Amino acid sequence: MSAFLVRSGPFFLLACVGVGACAPTPSPAAPPAQSTGGSLVGYASGYGPDIDLLALDGATGAPTIKARVPSFGAAPSFLAVSHARTHLYALDEDAKGRVGAYAVDRATGALSFLNDVSSGGDGPAHVSLDATDRFVLVANYGDGTVAVLPVGADGRLSPPVQRLSVGAQAHMAIVDPSNHFVFVPCKGADYVAQFVFDASTGTLTPNAVPRVATAAGAGPRHLAFHPNGKFAYLINELDNTMTAYAFDASTGTLAAFETKSTLPAGFTGKDTAAEVWVHPSGRWLVGSNRGDDSLVVFALDPATGRMTLQGHTKSGGVAPRDFSFDPSGSFVYVANQKTNAVSSFRFDARDGSLTAVGAPLSVQGASFVGLVRLP
Repeated sequence: MSAFLVRSGPFFLLACVGVGACAPTPSPAAPPAQSTGGSLVGYASGYGPDIDLLALDGATGAPTIKARVPSFGAAPSFLAVSHARTHLYALDEDAKGRVGAYAVDRATGALSFLNDVSSGGDGPAHVSLDATDRFVLVANYGDGTVAVLPVGADGRLSPPVQRLSVGAQAHMAIVDPSNHFVFVPCKGADYVAQFVFDASTGTLTPNAVPRVATAAGAGPRHLAFHPNGKFAYLINELDNTMTAYAFDASTGTLAAFETKSTLPAGFTGKDTAAEVWVHPSGRWLVGSNRGDDSLVVFALDPATGRMTLQGHTKSGGVAPRDFSFDPSGSFVYVANQKTNAVSSFRFDARDGSLTAVGAPLSVQGASFVGLVRLP
């Protein structure tokens, strides 16, 4: 993704319920400073014909739909905005996948379609950019491939410069904070593929340790880096867990040291975990549960990277497939796919609690929401 918080890219894109009586609460910390610059806008999309441009109230965080832009494809299920905030890239999640490029009006956030090219595989699930905005990375879920697409000076895409088979149901491809390594969680293969990334050519080379295995049947889905660059957190879709990894920035490899359930105690229904974000303060980790329909919040120890369950909050709808923080970390926006809506929450960085704000927005088949501060 590109574009919000630490996960890599330009998207920064609950009064807590059921907090464990014995769970330690971190000492209060001041909320992160508000980002300066232009207006805050959002983009929401999913399994509908449009990409919705959202306007955000800077004081309350409440979103409104500013414009609906017809998508180049039928299912723009994931988006990414360039770090320069000049272009947006959208998937078409189809058997013969495509990726479309849009110019972003830096004053208003409005989108203008430029071109589209093959995603390099079937059924793309995730799109992101490297730190230089010169390459788009695509994880193709349908055939387990990753493709690297060059970006021209005008933001237009060229066909893939490289296409690799990485593992069954590749679900995400992101660069690390240094832009030297790429990681691909493969849901159907129970591992995260590890690559060395050449930012001058866009070439991926299997790392000396080419993959790190998860638990059998875990279903690794999405990965987020801690802002201190020492840790990464993987949400596992099928066994509803969160795994913490130590990240070796010299070798570009991950080493697991802790795994915890994303579900509340006593939950007995069917659930699939979906999204993960680290708060910009580095003190909180948030994941989403589809089934319990909740956001789980963990307190993080920035020194050790260890997680302490803080609580769960209902997502404001059904099947929270995606969510994002705003650039300041003050608000969280949740794409609830099965209720076709985006819900909004205020995030309190002192205690990790979330409080609903505004009314849900109608977004057909909502599967993505991300926020960006315009220049």
